[in-house]
Amino acid sequence: TLTTPYRRLIFGVSTADVLHSVGMVTGPFASPRDLATSPWGAGNTQTCTANGFFNVLGSIGVALYLLSLSIYFFLKLTRRVTDTDFCRKIEMKMHFLIIAFVLFFSFTALLANSFNPIPTGAVCHLARSPIGCGLYPEIVGECKPGASYTMFLIYLLNLGIIPLCLVGVTVFMIILVRKSVMTERMYTLNTDNPVQRRSRANNIFKCIFCCYFDQDQRANESDADYVLRLYRRETIIQALLYIGSFLVSNIMTVFVVIFNFAGIYNQPIAFRYITSFLYPFMGFFNILIYCRPKVQKFRFQYPEMSWIRSFFLVVKAGGEVPILSDEDQSICFGPQDQGASSELALRMRLDEDSSDREEEKT
Repeated sequence: TLTTPYRRLIFGVSTADVLHSVGMVTGPFASPRDLATSPWGAGNTQTCTANGFFNVLGSIGVALYLLSLSIYFFLKLTRRVTDTDFCRKIEMKMHFLIIAFVLFFSFTALLANSFNPIPTGAVCHLARSPIGCGLYPEIVGECKPGASYTMFLIYLLNLGIIPLCLVGVTVFMIILVRKSVMTERMYTLNTDNPVQRRSRANNIFKCIFCCYFDQDQRANESDADYVLRLYRRETIIQALLYIGSFLVSNIMTVFVVIFNFAGIYNQPIAFRYITSFLYPFMGFFNILIYCRPKVQKFRFQYPEMSWIRSFFLVVKAGGEVPILSDEDQSICFGPQDQGASSELALRMRLDEDSSDREEEKT
């Protein structure tokens, strides 16, 4: 259920990503059938326009919602903004601005007839028509009316919106890393134990990527401090994974657009292969990242379960920690472990419900 700002923002990312994925999958078939560069094309002008509309709507929506997710993590971790305050003061405005801007941009392009097949014929997107009219007008003919406005939209999207979102999420990632490192160093500088005084590089590594805590540090802090530090670290890891998936999936695409803008069309074939491979995988990366905390919690309850099987069970349960029936436990673990697993699962569920009630009170 969409009970927290985090889940609602993830729902926005997922919705935009589904629209974009639909556009990417149907792109080769939505192109006009008489197009030489699209051998799988079985559509017409209308199907191409619809395909381009979904591609633009989804790509902008994903970028803006991931930027909003970065802002949410930034405010939550560095400004201690609660979910209630974020929802009341910021979240609704975010949703309204993102939806309004995405619809305005997409319908403006639709009215300008800017959705046409791209030169490779793979999908329909913002492009001039006919293909190649900007470079070889003497061969393919002059561009259709509205070509200059189409180019403006192309530059606005690929050299404005997407790069700004990339810069934004990168800045927030750097801030989160710095905040995490400074928090860790603050503890190590105040401690009297010389073993805990480490270099900055080691602090960065342990603070961000390590899933286990230093036993010396654990022995010198209260249970409340330990839980808070665990929560903050896991939240930072989750934020960095979301931001990293967006950067990895889009950075190469931005480089391709910049090269095309600079007139460098003969790019290495490996460069294009890497771009074509990473760009569609952002949705899959987001699914893995979203399910990661639930998979970890489920595997803590059932250590014998493999990560892959745990992941599929979490997805099957709708992104929540699944509760295995007695029959499922007997299949997975055998009769001898069934009682212990059931008792542990019940205890973990009670602890989780208690934690949820505490969050609601705060």
